Amino acid sequence: MAEQPSRNPIAPLLESLGTDHLDPGYAEAAARTRAAPDGPGRPGRSRRTLVLLVVGCLVAGLILGIAAWRTDSNAPRAENTRAALLDDIQAAQERQSQLALSATQLAEQLRASQSAAGAAGPVAEVTALENQGQLTPVTGPGLRITLDQPSAGQGPAQGQDRSVILDRDLQLLVNDLWASGAEAVAIGGVRLNTRSAIRQAGGAILVDNRPVFWPLSVEAIGDPSAMQVKFISTPSYGRFSSFAQLYGIEFDRSAVESLSLPGGTAPDLLHAQPATTAASPEPTG
Repeated sequence: MAEQPSRNPIAPLLESLGTDHLDPGYAEAAARTRAAPDGPGRPGRSRRTLVLLVVGCLVAGLILGIAAWRTDSNAPRAENTRAALLDDIQAAQERQSQLALSATQLAEQLRASQSAAGAAGPVAEVTALENQGQLTPVTGPGLRITLDQPSAGQGPAQGQDRSVILDRDLQLLVNDLWASGAEAVAIGGVRLNTRSAIRQAGGAILVDNRPVFWPLSVEAIGDPSAMQVKFISTPSYGRFSSFAQLYGIEFDRSAVESLSLPGGTAPDLLHAQPATTAASPEPTG
C-alpha cells in the first residue's frame, strides 16, 4: 500500500490569505454591529448627530446673517438721524443769530426815533449805559486768540476724554484779558458782559448758555501792543503755553487792525427802583 504524502499545515492559511480579504474576526464583529439596534457610537446615531449638527450650524448662520443685515440696514438710518439733528442745531443757531441781529437793528431804530423826537439827553445817557454794559456792537483794533483741543494721538491717554481746555481755563483767560486792557471781549462770537457765565457741559463749552465750538476764537478789542505786553505776563498765558507744549493744543495769538464784536444779551430785570441818596449826617459839635 502506497504511503500518502503528508499535507503541509501552512497551506490552508496561505489559501485563506489569498481568498479571504477580511479577517474572520472583523467580519463577525461587523455582522454583530449590523444586527444590533442603534445606540451610542452606532452608524444610525452618528448620522442623526451629523444631521443635528448641520441643522444647528444652519440656524446659527441664519441668526448671525439676520443680525448682520439688521446692523447694516440700521447704520444708514442712524447716520441720517444724526445728520438731521446736526442740521436742526445749525438752523436753530442761525435763527438765533438772525434774531439777535434783528434785535440790535430795532434797538438802533428806536434810539434814532427817540433822538428825532428831541430826547437826545436821555438817549445819550441810555447809550452810555448800554456801552458800559457791553450791550451795543463795537468795532476796533485788538487781539484774536485761537484755541483748540489736542488732535487724536495727543493729549491724555488713549481712550480718555481729550478735553484739556476747561471752562475754568477760559474764565482765567478772559479775566486776564480784561486786566490787560481789553474794552470788549467775545468768545466764539458771543459777547461777554458783566453777567456772562462760562460753563462746561461734557466736552462742550457754554457761554451765556450758548454752545461755542472748537476751534475757539477769543477776540478782545483794545490797544493790541499794550495788551500783548501785559498779557504775556499773566497766569493764563503761562498755563496755555504749558498746555501747548505738553498736550499739543492750539494756542495762537495775533494782532488785528479791525475787529467787529456783536452786542451782548440784555439782562432780564425783574425789579427796579430809583436809587435814593442817603442824607448827609449833621456835624456834631
